[in-house]
Amino acid sequence: MNKFKKNPQYLLFYCLYSLILFVSVDIMLFIVKGGIDFNFSFEKTDVLFVLLPIFFCGLPSSIMHNCAHKNIKPLWLNNLLGEFCGLFMIYGFKGFALAHMFHHLHPDDPQMDPHPPQGKNFLKFVVSPIKSTLVVVERAYYGIYGKNEKTKRSILIQLVLFNLCLIARTLFWFLLLGPKYFLIGYLPVYLANIFVFAHINFAAHRERDDGQNEIININHNLYYKFVNVVSFGGYFHKTHHLKPGLFNPSKISVDESKQLLTYLSFNRTKL
Repeated sequence: MNKFKKNPQYLLFYCLYSLILFVSVDIMLFIVKGGIDFNFSFEKTDVLFVLLPIFFCGLPSSIMHNCAHKNIKPLWLNNLLGEFCGLFMIYGFKGFALAHMFHHLHPDDPQMDPHPPQGKNFLKFVVSPIKSTLVVVERAYYGIYGKNEKTKRSILIQLVLFNLCLIARTLFWFLLLGPKYFLIGYLPVYLANIFVFAHINFAAHRERDDGQNEIININHNLYYKFVNVVSFGGYFHKTHHLKPGLFNPSKISVDESKQLLTYLSFNRTKL
């Protein structure tokens, strides 16, 4: 957060360096592999790949989330794992870490939280975070550096670079794994992580009938218990907001009778 506040080109340079790196790697992979072989067939043993999104449904996103809080020591390992998981989730580590800090600073605030529930159904919620995150980062950027032709141009360049990075990182996995294993290996695990991470924020930030938003812990059925194991306590979201420095918030107990209230949604305004 401090680097974002002190350097107006912080995310721009990160996206630029990332784009140069992954375009270079993608070109090398394409040359080394002699192109892309779309001729492949499925085998009976490929059905085992169905286990990957089950047992890794919350792992990359959970590790990246912990890295955003610097919960892994030493710091170089934290950043290395964060960048790898940011590559796996394709949207990069530093941008995610920045946006996640806004989530903790302004939980459920429709102006400054990248993913407030806002009465959305889950289908709408799961596809909204990237767009909402960009809006929040843009709003914060203008709040710090002012809104003028120079800063608007910088935001536009950052947006273009960010989207090109999404393509370059996706292409990396496609070239590295090949079409078959990208389709049956990487893509299901990626989508499972998108689903789980989104559902944690959707279900654990509930809007009450009185218009108040509340953060809760969830661990009451087999699904939540299983995901809490593979995601290091992902659905113990109330505990995480109270103690974000914990790698696995399920390992401690908090006073469940004490409500963690965040934002009064009667004051909601559109993004």
